[in-house]
Parts: sequence; C-alpha cells; structure tokens
Amino acid sequence: MTAQRIRAVGFDLDDTLFDHRGAARAGARRFLTGLGATVTEDVLDAWSRAEDRQYERWRSGAIGFQEQRRERLRTVLPALGLALPTAEDALDALFDDYLVAYRDSWRVFPDVIPLLGSLRERGYLLGLLTNGSAAQQHDKLARTGLADAFDAVCVSEEIGVHKPGRRAFTTLADRLGVDPGACFFVGDDVEKDIAGAGGAGMRTAHVDRTAGGTNDLAELVDAALGDD
Repeated sequence: MTAQRIRAVGFDLDDTLFDHRGAARAGARRFLTGLGATVTEDVLDAWSRAEDRQYERWRSGAIGFQEQRRERLRTVLPALGLALPTAEDALDALFDDYLVAYRDSWRVFPDVIPLLGSLRERGYLLGLLTNGSAAQQHDKLARTGLADAFDAVCVSEEIGVHKPGRRAFTTLADRLGVDPGACFFVGDDVEKDIAGAGGAGMRTAHVDRTAGGTNDLAELVDAALGDD
C-alpha cells in the first residue's frame, strides 16, 4: 500500500517546542533559593524526579492536579530541611510562588517560530497535542506567542484522554481534517509521543532536546518530510 501524502504536522508541546525542563529548573532554583536552600544540580534533579513521579500519578488518575503539586512540595522540602506547611491552602500558596518563578522562565526553543512559519508557507496544516492542565497549557501558548500558530490544539484535560492513548492522536487528526496516515507527529517522549502516534497510524520523528541530543528541530523535520 502506498503511504498517504503528508498533509499535516503535529507537535508535542513540552520539551519539543516549549523548554519546560529548562523553565522548571530555573524556576525551582529561584523558588528554593528564596526559601533558604542551597540549590545544587542534585537538588534540581530531585525536584525534577518529584515532578515526573507526581505528574504520572495525576495522569493515571490516582490523584488530582492540585494534589500532585502539593505532593511535590511534600517530597522535596523536608529532604532539604525546609519548613512544610500542613494546610492545603498554605501548600497551594507556596506552590504559587514556584509558579511565578517558573512562568518567568517560559520560552520556546529558538528554532520553533521559524519552523512553524516555514511549514505554514509550504501548505502543511499544523496541530498540537499535549498532556496537561488546559489552563496552564493554553497559558504557555499565549505567553510564548504560539496561541494562533496551530489549526488545532488538543489538551488532554479537554479531550478526555492522555497520550499515548490512541484516541488522543486520532482526535488531533480529526480536528485537522486528515486521516492519521496523512499526519506526521514530532515529540520528545518515546513512549507517549512516538509509540503513541505510531500506534495511531501516524509517521513520527523523535526530537531529543537534552544536551548532546538531536535538538535541531527544523533539520529533523525537514529530513523526515523529505519531498512529501
């Protein structure tokens, strides 16, 4: 069977287009320093592990979105010898302090805006599929200039399914008005993005934004699309 011509390109958001990990580490450094901690790379790694672990608990439905934020603080602060509020509203207020620092560091990777413009000029439909809180993900798009960059935006909280679920990817294709086989998907997570999109019938490309990884997004996408 001849492969369908690619008509749409879909993207993951965090650590594909948007430098979440960089912003989270910068925000955590500022937040924890403000609480009096000595912040080393090991401390930032511990913050990242707590975020990943508690986020996955939320994604699996084990806890609510706000609770996973509280659990991050309950994990990290005592280990640093920092005072931990017991009341939930006090924990929420404390996490809001982190969010201010995190938001101040929001940015897209430098290659993103030129690439999206180039794909648009070449006639591709553009889509975004991201796991997360609808309010926060849309806020990221608005604050980084990406709010109007896509023909379809699907956030897991809004569509009722998380990546790597097949329906997440078929929902994106439906909203773009194409078959999954005519959609090319780019993401950083091998399981959630690449395996998930491939399982839905999309062609894929894996971007690795970590140090030493494949982090020239335009080069990666152009090579994968070829003359399609």
